[in-house]
Amino acid sequence: MTYDEFKQTWGLALRDSGLPILSAHEGKETLDLRSMDRGFESYVEPLGGQEAEPFHVAAALSWRWDAVATARTVTTEEDMLTEVLGRERVWGHKVRTERSALRVDVSLHASLPYGEAIPMPTPSVWSNWAREVHGRLERIEPLVPEKTTREAPDGRLEILAWQADPVAKVICGPEGELRLEGVEIAAGQIIELPRHWDDSERKRDEHPAAQLHELFERVRASLHAWMEAVDHLLPRAPR
Repeated sequence: MTYDEFKQTWGLALRDSGLPILSAHEGKETLDLRSMDRGFESYVEPLGGQEAEPFHVAAALSWRWDAVATARTVTTEEDMLTEVLGRERVWGHKVRTERSALRVDVSLHASLPYGEAIPMPTPSVWSNWAREVHGRLERIEPLVPEKTTREAPDGRLEILAWQADPVAKVICGPEGELRLEGVEIAAGQIIELPRHWDDSERKRDEHPAAQLHELFERVRASLHAWMEAVDHLLPRAPR
């Protein structure tokens, strides 16, 4: 699968998810002129609109396609192996390869308008909020797939998905007081890409469309749960 084919699959899956996109296109595309790596990043909002004012809730989804992946996918797997290993070691043999693994990073954000930071939540408020976020994003509206690891043929442990702890963006006022500007939580998932073989008798690899559809479905549910939970960080009027 080439870069353009994956980008098209990404765009189709993103539109099918129904998530509002925060741009006129499916995402922002970048090119590193030194390494020739390409990056793609999409920003989305919760389905149904914002319901956590004054926080603005959004998610960033990004991936990087390096130059090695480009070189591998512009031709067939057999031709790539011939260039790397030589014709004698490839032709007439069933050389085994692994599918390329593309990492997709997901970050859920909740940010306050510029200049409207709120007092830093107390440790008990933050602890209760963090427990709720973990509970919902791990058990009720999971952000990552159920299977996060697997054992490779050589016995190594492969990481397929991960999720970090929530973090706060904090500023320090002129009197030394800490104020909260926003919160975020990061996660990621490996998407396995299909190989292109000359040999028509080889079993075809699974297309990544299903993996991307499932990813966006989880993001849609998790983003709504994140939006509901962030309300607990707002200061409460004394009774």
